[in-house]
Amino acid sequence: LAWFALAAGHAARVLTPTPDEFVYVPAGLYHLRTGDLSFDPTNPPLLKMMVALPLVAMPLQLDLSPSARDNRTGWGPWIFGTRFQDLNRGQYLDAFFRARLVVVVLGLVLLLLVRSRARDALPEPAATITVLLLATLPPLLAHSAVATLDVGVSLAVFAGFFAASRMAVRKEPAWAAMAGAAFGLGMAIKGTTILFLPLAPLLVAVEWGDWSAAGRKRFVGLGLVAVLSGWLAVLAAYGFEGFPLPAPLLEGIRFQLAAGSDGEFPAFLAGEWSARGWWYYYLAALALKVPLPFLVLLGVGVAVVAAEARRRRSARPLAVLAPALLLLYVLSFHYAKDYGVRYLLPAFPFLAMVAGHGALRMLQGGRAAKATLAALLLWQAGDAVLASPDQLAWFNAFGGGADRARRLLLDSNLDWGQDLGRAADWARQKGLTKPCLGYFGHVDPRVYGMDFQLPPPRPTAGTCVLSANFLAGYPYAITYAGERILGVRAGAWSWYDRLVPTARIGSSLYVFDVTQEDVDRLAGSAPSVTQP
Repeated sequence: LAWFALAAGHAARVLTPTPDEFVYVPAGLYHLRTGDLSFDPTNPPLLKMMVALPLVAMPLQLDLSPSARDNRTGWGPWIFGTRFQDLNRGQYLDAFFRARLVVVVLGLVLLLLVRSRARDALPEPAATITVLLLATLPPLLAHSAVATLDVGVSLAVFAGFFAASRMAVRKEPAWAAMAGAAFGLGMAIKGTTILFLPLAPLLVAVEWGDWSAAGRKRFVGLGLVAVLSGWLAVLAAYGFEGFPLPAPLLEGIRFQLAAGSDGEFPAFLAGEWSARGWWYYYLAALALKVPLPFLVLLGVGVAVVAAEARRRRSARPLAVLAPALLLLYVLSFHYAKDYGVRYLLPAFPFLAMVAGHGALRMLQGGRAAKATLAALLLWQAGDAVLASPDQLAWFNAFGGGADRARRLLLDSNLDWGQDLGRAADWARQKGLTKPCLGYFGHVDPRVYGMDFQLPPPRPTAGTCVLSANFLAGYPYAITYAGERILGVRAGAWSWYDRLVPTARIGSSLYVFDVTQEDVDRLAGSAPSVTQP
């Protein structure tokens, strides 16, 4: 746990703020100062306000004029984030570090909760191994180091199912209230929570056991307690404004349903672009972004719980796997936003529990099984240590390193604007006063003392630093170009990808030293990538 806190805290300090937190942190501070929760309703406000709490004591400025929140272009929250950045350049990076520490703490709380749940289901040392597997999972480490919503909603969902399971066993109103409150707070963090609401009563029913007349009556009564508690938690998060549900929450749900159906940006997988994604995208992300030892133990664990379910002729042993399977099913077949393994983050605590069952089976085996388990745990711990502080862009052996991985997955899997600070350090070391730069993000390079010029749209001699996303042809909007938002059309800078980079900065930025000979050779040649 201490190593997890240090690793996540170190990444939180050194990595540049990502596109989502660029919006969430200033929006959260706006919510806290004004009480207006209607701004940027695409995601609920609770965790935004939580990450902004450490900023309240800082002398930060907010532009409260309506023009700073003008959303006619669809980029209103990013305009507001840019204005916040411009007003607070001297404290900007420190403010984000403080905000990120809130999520580090939430990651630790999640690990402690998984520890408690694992001790209910598994003997030692399998329960401790379960926490070790989760604490050394690069996706969890990566997203515990950024001020976004994924770790917070993962904690709320796991807490909800944990409390619901306790309610089923102990049949106490307090556990019903805690289950409802956890899911209600999850709804106030991220709309993903709504996917799990129908599953919770089904899993309680599987564990309930007492279907006498009194037992059925108690089941219904505790269910009503949970529903009431969840509803009150949602209303409390929104300051009890709106009945029966706050208007910003309903607006956000409508937006996410539309975006989940149609997508917002094109998705990338194995060199191809798609507006609607692929049903197997998240399976591929799991195969590439999760440590191989974790996948091995997960496979053993699935076999163990399936065999136990067959032996007992009961679905109860499979309950631990159900939330993860539900999320994977919905993301695969009913969701068009294929942008990163982070969308699967709420599944990982449950998958770790299943992997813990796999570890228990190996502990119960002979000397060879125990030695294999020890090797797997050392392998995963080693991966986590070597990945630090670049867990965000980490890939397992199937990914083949950052240079090959960028041909497989992009966006928050690899390139989320996190390496800008390193690019500024590189430019200073090279003595470049105004380098060519096209990076995927929103933080102004001048925050790091780096002046720059944008890449040319056609082959031109000179040194330039390009984001992996833009090399592949990602269409996006740049807010750091000056007074106006600059739209980068699909493939605008991907002509660089027909050259061999001379260096890589971090895991996501590539340096190209383009000669006149390169320009002459590229003239009239066809692009080497499929454009979105």
